[in-house]
Amino acid sequence: MQILLVVGVVILVLGAVLVFGLYPYLDSQASQQILNGLNSNMTSKTLAPNGSISFPFNANGKAIFIFYYNSTPSPLEVEGVPQNDSSVTSSGIYYVIPNGSGNLLLVNNWSQPASLKYSSTYYYVKGGALLGIFILAGIPMLIIGAFITIFGLIRRKR
Repeated sequence: MQILLVVGVVILVLGAVLVFGLYPYLDSQASQQILNGLNSNMTSKTLAPNGSISFPFNANGKAIFIFYYNSTPSPLEVEGVPQNDSSVTSSGIYYVIPNGSGNLLLVNNWSQPASLKYSSTYYYVKGGALLGIFILAGIPMLIIGAFITIFGLIRRKR
């Protein structure tokens, strides 16, 4: 039953490549594209107390809108963003808006001027459904490949 063992190992390796190779690769490519977009659009500005800046966005199913800002003092008031779409990091605050359109408004609610760096970009998802299917197909392939490999090993020893 050498064939069973080889088939099991091949399915196991394909599943591992889909789950542990494809996803990290795509994730790093997307992250790099987003960072390049944000870095190329970075703008610095001083915002007076109670001053505001408006940013129109349109992410109606064709792209994901990413907005980043870093300010001193921080944080500034942000209006027009759907709930639970923000992420605070040591470098600043990110807003990710996967769907919808409108105006994002940054307001300096401090009593002193705010030193502000901001940027925005769109991330266009290419072939997301097909890639998702491949990654999800990798999980059962891992399980089935492991069972066939174990079964092949047991049959081989007899």
